[in-house]
Amino acid sequence: MISPYRNAHGAAAVLASLLFSVTAQAQNELWVLNETPPSLGRIDLTSFAYQEVLSFEDVGYATDLEIQNDAAVVVLENRVVKVDLTSGQIVADTELLGAQEAALLEDGTVVVTRGGLDDAWQPLNLTSHLVWLDGDDLGLEGELLPTEGPTLPSQEVTVVDGKVYIAVNNGWAWGQEAGRLGCWDVEQDTYSEWDLGEGAENPVALHVLDGDLFTVNNGDWSSTSVTRASLGDLSSTTTVVLDGVSVGCNASAFVDTKLAVQISGENGLRLLDGPSMVWEEGAVLNADAPSAYSLITHPTYGWTCAGVTDYVTFGEIQIRTEEGAMVATVPVGVSPGSLAWRSSEVSNLEEVALPATTTAAGEWDGLGRETGNVIPGMPALRIVRKANGQVSKTIQISN
Repeated sequence: MISPYRNAHGAAAVLASLLFSVTAQAQNELWVLNETPPSLGRIDLTSFAYQEVLSFEDVGYATDLEIQNDAAVVVLENRVVKVDLTSGQIVADTELLGAQEAALLEDGTVVVTRGGLDDAWQPLNLTSHLVWLDGDDLGLEGELLPTEGPTLPSQEVTVVDGKVYIAVNNGWAWGQEAGRLGCWDVEQDTYSEWDLGEGAENPVALHVLDGDLFTVNNGDWSSTSVTRASLGDLSSTTTVVLDGVSVGCNASAFVDTKLAVQISGENGLRLLDGPSMVWEEGAVLNADAPSAYSLITHPTYGWTCAGVTDYVTFGEIQIRTEEGAMVATVPVGVSPGSLAWRSSEVSNLEEVALPATTTAAGEWDGLGRETGNVIPGMPALRIVRKANGQVSKTIQISN
């Protein structure tokens, strides 16, 4: 193994004893889909710099972003595209009336829900509310008609263990919102649908925790509720309601076992304890944070990354530690509505381009880069060499 610290008077030997030749998946890029005007960009988590990679012309808005390996699927107004994240080029493009949200099967197949409004602001007349596209060229592979699939227009969709779960909400028919949960077993090619019960109308987000599926429900926009359904028995549900408030633009994410939910017009995030299904009285995460338009948590560092916007002039991603300390505020495009991690394979130091050796005093991170203070919450390795030649090694781990 080559070490960037080979001149650090013994540091290389210490590193060799601490580090093994292993590979792992690291989430070191946060990809951002800005909705109006639609554009796609990324945030490098080592520098917190944002780069716009692609803008989408002649499209009114964007609705969803999903990433698998080095490719992204972007859902736009009546359109689905596939983007090569390495080149930043569109490699497949298809028109799909009413395209809303997407989920990716293990083989790359793209499952898309459908709903929306026509030019007269009436619900679209669609032949189906769930279709699936070829993962390579986005050609239409199949659809589930309302008699054999989602009975009503649908929105959020997610995949768990090869099964597709769909939030069936009829969300574009004012006053006629539904609260149903669909499950398409891809292997068995069977579809089932359950009514989530009173108080669970208009599910707009899906989350999974410890064998349970959670729906965040917007009702008729005058209340908010969360429903928990067992993945083993979707008919077994529990719903808790917050009266008089709306989840608005649907920003929500699990922070450990707490479901953080953005209430429209409020600062900070309300918290629901997932195992007990109890709203935590007076508990607010990131209490000084402006209202989040989108939300995602880092699976390793525990950071919350929230999209913030005025929908007209600016957008930014606020990255905070689990304790709420600000890590970075990164300007992005207007209305950053969908966030997704891109995982890359890392293998300690074996393939790192190394800096020239030096005997000067300084401080370096685990990749041989000159560095300052360790970012809160981020696992890190630091080597510090003082002017007298003394070397200290510090390893920081999460929590």
